[in-house]
Amino acid sequence: MITRTLLAFLLLASGPLLADDGSGSIRFFNQDMLPGSVTSIEKDLIRWSSPELEAPAPFFMNQVLEINQTPTNPNIDAKCEAIVSLTNGDSLRGQLAAVTDSAIELDTWYAGRITLRRPMVEGVRIVDRPKLIFHGPDGLEGWNQPGDKKTWTFEFGQFKSKGSGQIARDVKIPEVSRTAFDLSWRGQLRFRVVFCSDDINTSEPSNAYDLVIQRKYVFLRKRWNNNGNVNTNIIGQTVNVPEFNENEKARVELCIDRKKGVFNLIVDGRSIAVWNDTEFKQGAFGGGLNFVADETSPMTLSRIEVSEWDGTVEHQPTPENLDAAEEEENSQKEQPKKEEPSPGRMTLRNGDTLVGEVLGIDQGIMRVKTSFQELKLPVSRLKTIALKPVDREEAILKNGDVRAWFPDGSRVVFRLDAATPDGLQGFSQNFGNATFKPSAFNRIEFNLYDPKYQTLRGEKTW
Repeated sequence: MITRTLLAFLLLASGPLLADDGSGSIRFFNQDMLPGSVTSIEKDLIRWSSPELEAPAPFFMNQVLEINQTPTNPNIDAKCEAIVSLTNGDSLRGQLAAVTDSAIELDTWYAGRITLRRPMVEGVRIVDRPKLIFHGPDGLEGWNQPGDKKTWTFEFGQFKSKGSGQIARDVKIPEVSRTAFDLSWRGQLRFRVVFCSDDINTSEPSNAYDLVIQRKYVFLRKRWNNNGNVNTNIIGQTVNVPEFNENEKARVELCIDRKKGVFNLIVDGRSIAVWNDTEFKQGAFGGGLNFVADETSPMTLSRIEVSEWDGTVEHQPTPENLDAAEEEENSQKEQPKKEEPSPGRMTLRNGDTLVGEVLGIDQGIMRVKTSFQELKLPVSRLKTIALKPVDREEAILKNGDVRAWFPDGSRVVFRLDAATPDGLQGFSQNFGNATFKPSAFNRIEFNLYDPKYQTLRGEKTW
């Protein structure tokens, strides 16, 4: 049985899927969940050791929905990476090694070189890998929860709050930087991010910027100490963010340039607002980062990253706060036809476009044949790669497939064939055979195509 093969691997491999300290979890189809780790395998049973049990207990394998763990965060020096989107909704990240009419090749830290069949590839994007200043969370150590009320806990790679309260850390936010995190919530969202704080022991420091989210409305507030007097000022306008009202999860990014007083808010990849602090020289700011839950409803935080930023606002926000009359007037206007991109057209980082054919890639340099001449471009200068049109194919669903999730939110589906000390060996129509490092994943799902359990997929256990 495929599931038993994987769980047997947990016992034998030198690098187990679940952490030795019992910080992993097993989740069942009835929504029960236990922390802990595997102790033994007997026929169709798994014996699970947990601090909540007096002794290891047996569970039927076919009742397991998923296994969770805290993954390994690798150190990668590359300044950019490719994201290859597949026709089945999967995506893989790595260094672009080759682009041909028949295949896309990626060099990855988690599975070596992966060769993806061109008909299975939806598209290729190039994204920055800026130098990370902080990445987490990986536990409560180093984080501060002022006062006696400890509302934030750490479970399986994320902070979880079931009440109002704050959690803070001095992450050494530089003057020019990007802070990003995954946020999920239930009910109405009331949340604050206090950044560049000079005091992590309070949610109201004397010097800090404060991103305030109240349901779908967001504004930026500044506090600074002026000769003992604390001044408060709202920077720019309040903006409407429909994502916070319509969804219950979002990727939030805040790009900061305190040298110029520029603050760019991005939600789920969409530029929401650019605020300008005209008095950016006022205040003595620090490197503190404080997350404040202002609601008793549950909330989670994960994939917190503080990194360098080049200071470039790539996309100006589109207006969202039109009144009813303006909306009706705009809806009655004939919308211009969207220009279809020309075949072979690639987008560069500076916004320019280039039409050509990719001839090859070597040491991060791409050779492109254009109508004028052959060009050599660093892959890092590109945002999109032009692929020749092919007949689209999609992987067929197979029994024994597992869905493995990376901590960046991307995923890969493959048939699990074997589990050895070297990793999880599997097969996919997208890329053939591959061996994955188990520590690359924070979640692995089983029994993917049983319709009885589809509603359970992706549900949060609050």
